[in-house]
Amino acid sequence: MNDMSLSPWEREVLACVTEAAEAGRAAPTGDELQERCGCDSISTTVHLVQRLERKGLIQVERYQRTRRITVLATGKATAPVTNRTPHWRTRKRPGRMPSASLHMVKARDPDMAMQIIKAARREGMGLDDFITELVWAGWQSREEAFAARVAALG
Repeated sequence: MNDMSLSPWEREVLACVTEAAEAGRAAPTGDELQERCGCDSISTTVHLVQRLERKGLIQVERYQRTRRITVLATGKATAPVTNRTPHWRTRKRPGRMPSASLHMVKARDPDMAMQIIKAARREGMGLDDFITELVWAGWQSREEAFAARVAALG
């Protein structure tokens, strides 16, 4: 794929990722990519990375709190991640999952409820689906922690 088929922002993101991979640094954060491109939101950088991935220019390994990106033209990757906990979206989900109502969250912590609403909007998800994902991810995390405690006890 030639560089001209990329938008200016895609070229900037690819350059930033390539520089990080060449230097062995961690994958650039959304904030770093936003600053580099001059775009208005973090979600734009998410979409730019996804577009480069779909175009076959990069490969992204997503983890809960970070990512590692390989530039396919050079085979070089950003620094290995220390926390390899899978991203919650990549885990297998049950078909149906109970969810807490936003009303319950507001009653317990109004500020957290506002943060949840903003995060759902940022990720383009309906509020019920977003809260369901949070319940599912939290349950998985608790189960893993419990299993680790049981294993440690022998």
